[in-house]
Amino acid sequence: MPSPDSLEKRALIIPAPDSREYMPQWRRELRGAIRDPRTLLRRLALEPGQFPGLQAAHRLWPLCVPEPFLTRMRSRDPADPLLRQVLPVGLECTERPGFTKDPLSERNTAVVPGLLQKYAGRALVVATGACAVHCRYCFRRHYPYGEGVGTAQWARILAHLRQDVSLREVILSGGDPLSLSDTRLEQMAQDLASIPHLRTLRIHTRLPVVVPSRVCETLLTWMERLPLRLVVVIHANHAQEFDSAV
Repeated sequence: MPSPDSLEKRALIIPAPDSREYMPQWRRELRGAIRDPRTLLRRLALEPGQFPGLQAAHRLWPLCVPEPFLTRMRSRDPADPLLRQVLPVGLECTERPGFTKDPLSERNTAVVPGLLQKYAGRALVVATGACAVHCRYCFRRHYPYGEGVGTAQWARILAHLRQDVSLREVILSGGDPLSLSDTRLEQMAQDLASIPHLRTLRIHTRLPVVVPSRVCETLLTWMERLPLRLVVVIHANHAQEFDSAV
């Protein structure tokens, strides 16, 4: 039988859950995302002075670009289609008549905070405010994510979903639901699967394109076990986003 001393020594070499040794690759890539627009431009051999209002727009909606997405951008090209999706520009600071911070009128469709219901038979859960990349055109950049899904709020959402027997489909959106851990996602999916009248779980995500390593064995394993019909809707905007890793 191992001695207590030897067990203690062995325990010391087991990585803590938040250590780099334990953290999956996709988490490390998200953590290492570029968050300074000047750093992004330097990586692409571009000058910040070429882009008026860069810092002012960045203060309105901060930059976030993970390395796998950056590697698909063309150097020395200020019109690169991937760069234009994520680079802050001064025009964002201009207010225009008729524009709104809630273009889909989602705040009027929240049946409980974090749960939107616009169409018969379907409800959308704003599962998180986190994303792998901050797209400048995001229609939820002003969404009140502080009202999103914590443990208590998830219980309220589940209670409403159980009560409304007309529902057949639930959408997990965000933010990006795949920015959540697989443990959390699987638990949410199993909670939804326990509701008898639900048939379909739909997941809206950009992560498999932006950070391809997110499609890992753990993710695929719990998805394969899910008793609900599963539909994954991938968000992509340009052919250049697809390389051999995607």
